[in-house]
Amino acid sequence: MKHRFLLHSLNHTILVVDISRFGIPIEITPSTGNTKMVPALRFVNWKEAEQFFRAKEADEDTIERTHAMLGKTGVAVMTVV
Repeated sequence: MKHRFLLHSLNHTILVVDISRFGIPIEITPSTGNTKMVPALRFVNWKEAEQFFRAKEADEDTIERTHAMLGKTGVAVMTVV
């Protein structure tokens, strides 16, 4: 299964939001949009987040690139195929 996550570095913790079920929209929705709940996880450090991604079968290159982007900008998107 394909997984997609939004990551945000927040006060020395890693916030991970699972947006896997949304995919890529085919049409543009109105500005009011549709409210949907999404699973969010908070990890106290990168090592715990890394273990979570390995359990989701993320490869080492994807994990390293995501960690580098998170360190550089504070936000990242990870796609696990």
